[in-house]
Amino acid sequence: MTDKIVRKTSEIIAAKTSRRSFLARSAIIGSALAVSPLRYLTRPESAYAVIRPGECSGGLCTDGYTEFCCSMNFGSNACPEHAYVAGWWKCTNYTGTKVCNNAGVRYLIDCNRRPNYSCPGGCHCVTDTCQCRVTCCNQFRYGQCHTNVQGVTAVVCRIVRCVNPSTIENYKCGTQLIVDDNTCAHEACCNCGDCVN
Repeated sequence: MTDKIVRKTSEIIAAKTSRRSFLARSAIIGSALAVSPLRYLTRPESAYAVIRPGECSGGLCTDGYTEFCCSMNFGSNACPEHAYVAGWWKCTNYTGTKVCNNAGVRYLIDCNRRPNYSCPGGCHCVTDTCQCRVTCCNQFRYGQCHTNVQGVTAVVCRIVRCVNPSTIENYKCGTQLIVDDNTCAHEACCNCGDCVN
């Protein structure tokens, strides 16, 4: 009887929850436990309220995603020095007007904080405005790239490429495909047009 209840509950949850939303919620809870475990466990707040910068109650800074690197890396669509390429996913239906608009698809790559490095400014809204997403707040890693680097660190920023990251030699990425079309509408906070390295 117990097995039947557990199986049925799992089926209902799976039907109402995408893999990405489950992973995102798990990452946010993990981040809250890593950043402020006592606050998360002892106060009646959501996990995201614990990790998001306190100065914003709305805007992109509160949507749970990390900002694009060009917004914080002098317009460069690359990982900053204190970060490395850690994992990637594909947006299969990009209809925007910026990087990869002619391809119709985008590959988004997480730049995670390098172990033994720190994030300048810690967890905060990029450019200190609620209209930009966060940096260094989400402890998460897809993990198909640089598998020699152990552990999970904060996502510093995201970069965009129009080709599969597994074909870019210095990224050291595997071919495991993860798709998240929820991010197809995301654009950088900066006005860098087609900034690609």
